[in-house]
Amino acid sequence: MGAFFDWLLSNLNWMIPVIFILAFALPILSVIRRLTKGHVSKNPCTVQTVGFIRSTQQTGMYVNENPQLLFELDALAEDGTVFQTSVRKIIPMTAMAGMVPGRAIPIRYNPDNRTQAVWDDHPDESLAQERAARYQCRKHPGDLSYEQRMELLKNGVMKKALLKSFRLTGKEEAGDYEAEAAIQLAGEEQSGHTFERTLYVPNTALEYLIPGRYVDVRIIPGKEDLFAIVLDTSVVSGIS
Repeated sequence: MGAFFDWLLSNLNWMIPVIFILAFALPILSVIRRLTKGHVSKNPCTVQTVGFIRSTQQTGMYVNENPQLLFELDALAEDGTVFQTSVRKIIPMTAMAGMVPGRAIPIRYNPDNRTQAVWDDHPDESLAQERAARYQCRKHPGDLSYEQRMELLKNGVMKKALLKSFRLTGKEEAGDYEAEAAIQLAGEEQSGHTFERTLYVPNTALEYLIPGRYVDVRIIPGKEDLFAIVLDTSVVSGIS
């Protein structure tokens, strides 16, 4: 016992401050826990949808040399209306080239304040496709119908096709160009069988749509004349 009291007396200089700190800190922490219990802040951006890029600009922020972009968007509400909002996202340098006007990106927005939105890192793919189809129908009502677009998404298959011809008609609608396109499916070039239709394309797609080039298309077997040209950079009428 004597040795214990000797040790206690020799360490009083640091033990007393520690005792005082614990005496004040523990009650304060207990009060804070009671006050904050049940009041955890939740992200108000709960509604999933898609937004279509109107413009982008760098904010000046970088993470691991990848820039943060500010996206100005036309987004689709649950009721089918279109509203404008914006999101910020760190984008890998390898993906920068694809962040072009017309590109569809997944977002979540605050239903009480639609100007508040965030990038959706866990999107509902089927919901995004359905919203995108409705948006394109509103944008180009004379093009593929909503039912045709959904059938392409559900039953369509990807094919390579030779772009036989591509001609702008001179008409513009909702910022896109009307064009007449004709394709031949890869492997069927000798048959001379072509599929033609009128579709709408954004300005950013024009450099890819060159006659004589092979392109990716989505078709429904037996309904090949309702083809959609598939590009990585856009989700537009007639282009996925």
